[in-house]
Amino acid sequence: GMERFGDRSELNEFATFARLPAGEHTPEDLNALVEEAMVLFREGHRHIEFVFDPDPSLPRLPLDREGIKRALINMLDNAVAACDGAPPTNATPPRIEVRTRLHRAHGIVALEVADTGIGIKPEERGRLFEPYFSTKQGGTGLGLAIVSTIVADHQGFVRVKDNEPHGSRFVVELPVKGPLEQIVLH
Repeated sequence: GMERFGDRSELNEFATFARLPAGEHTPEDLNALVEEAMVLFREGHRHIEFVFDPDPSLPRLPLDREGIKRALINMLDNAVAACDGAPPTNATPPRIEVRTRLHRAHGIVALEVADTGIGIKPEERGRLFEPYFSTKQGGTGLGLAIVSTIVADHQGFVRVKDNEPHGSRFVVELPVKGPLEQIVLH
């Protein structure tokens, strides 16, 4: 029944998850989408330094706009929580860096979200994208499961690596050509 959902937002999050994959894919400017998402975060988390390092040569990609935006917001939320969970260092403010790169040879666009946060324990890494797995206090554990679902809907891949010297780096790889174009080409 309903009682397993802690609050309204958790229920909405689950509804979002249940509805995926969602929208149709239209040619989108990924860099512009990242900018839009980051504006919200810059405003809301002034204690964190947000950096965007876009690849200007990115082609338009067939994306579910709302889906990719939701995935970005979930990854940024996660990065903020990781930064807030790490012990503060006086030397440098916490930092979240988003980067896009076109890898022509592989036919993919890479989207990376790196944070200087608390990091991920090796034993948690394998379960990170499972529904209901959460390392956050009071987290639903749906954030990264939704990211994973959305990326899969785009025939892409998502993985997590360590960030140097500390923190995490999420790497999303999206194919430049959708399956339809490939069928037409070959």
